[in-house]
Amino acid sequence: MGAGEFPGVTDVLAAARRVEGIARRTPLERSHWLGERTGAEVHLKLENLQRTGAFKLRGAVNALAALPPEARARGVVTASAGNHGMGVAWAARALGVPASVFVPAGAAATKRRRIARFGAELHEVPGGYDEAHHAGEEHARETGLPFVNAFSDFHVVAGQGTVGLELFAELPEVRTLVVPAGGGGLVGGIGVVARALGRGVRVVGVQTEATTALHDSLAAGELRSPAVLPTLCEGLSGDIDERALELARRVVDEVVLVSEDAVRRAIRQLYVEEGVVAEASAAVAAAALLEGAVPGLRGPVAAVVSGGNIDAALLAAILAE
Repeated sequence: MGAGEFPGVTDVLAAARRVEGIARRTPLERSHWLGERTGAEVHLKLENLQRTGAFKLRGAVNALAALPPEARARGVVTASAGNHGMGVAWAARALGVPASVFVPAGAAATKRRRIARFGAELHEVPGGYDEAHHAGEEHARETGLPFVNAFSDFHVVAGQGTVGLELFAELPEVRTLVVPAGGGGLVGGIGVVARALGRGVRVVGVQTEATTALHDSLAAGELRSPAVLPTLCEGLSGDIDERALELARRVVDEVVLVSEDAVRRAIRQLYVEEGVVAEASAAVAAAALLEGAVPGLRGPVAAVVSGGNIDAALLAAILAE
């Protein structure tokens, strides 16, 4: 994505054609429990039921399918906290593209196993997401292979926007969208669709108090690199770039923060009340609604449960709390 160049709704529609038959059209289910808690009509977009267990497959398929045939034959490089890496690995296998995926050594074990199982070459990097990202970019430079940015690649963002297309097709009267926000690819892609198809639809991103790069950068009007803090939401951690910030400025109304404890409560209550398995990074939208972090809430509301790839031991521990 070149400077100042962002996908529009026509690019998202093109992405929908590319991902059709590979990515699933996921359910949008009304949550009477969250409706009772918030006083608004609330629906859950269940991307935890996507192939690979997360929305990231959409952007990965679109990015790889959009490559020229000669580039696909050579392969791609990416970096990920886990879900994007799984999406790229799965898409690469489906499309016959060699893939190298760089992840933090501390990424969830279930995600690392699946990346390797899907056939990608897995590289574990000491440190956090930013270290894995830098290592992946360096490998791409050394090999001359394309680097598929997890959150600001033009085609990745357009692919994530297909979540928004499905939301508006099923709930055209939606007034508020509550979306997990890490690097901004998902909330940005959905925001592109909301600005094109919605009338006064409020787009709210959610991060935690330990993963605030997008929140802080929007508030400051320039890039901020907050301290790396311990978090359950590794998928929301790490810095963003200028392209992600500029897209968020255009299509996101605000980013709100929730506590790590609120995320644990949301994981537990989503499972107990709805039978929904959500990883921490995906539970933040429900946490924001439960904690009243979105003031002046107008319904209907659609909250995105962006993935379900949580380690079994962590889920068991949270359910036992």
